[in-house]
Amino acid sequence: MGLALLCASAIAPAQSLIDRRYGNSEQAEGSVSLDQAVAMVQGRFHAKAVKAETSYEDGRPVHYIRLVSADKSRVWTVRVDGTTGRIY
Repeated sequence: MGLALLCASAIAPAQSLIDRRYGNSEQAEGSVSLDQAVAMVQGRFHAKAVKAETSYEDGRPVHYIRLVSADKSRVWTVRVDGTTGRIY
């Protein structure tokens, strides 16, 4: 039991480091997380996300999501404003 607690306590700090590294830390109110952005564009474009990452432009998060069509005939990238959720 003690070992399980030790492992669990080591995982939590590591996860927070990963979250900070990849911009997944606490979301500001009104912002759109990378997971939310992926779900949003997959539904809108009826496509599957094959890659997703967050970058910062002028201090604002922008999610880049690479999509592939259902019939695999088309691959494209969309950007989602991480603050407003606007797709462009």
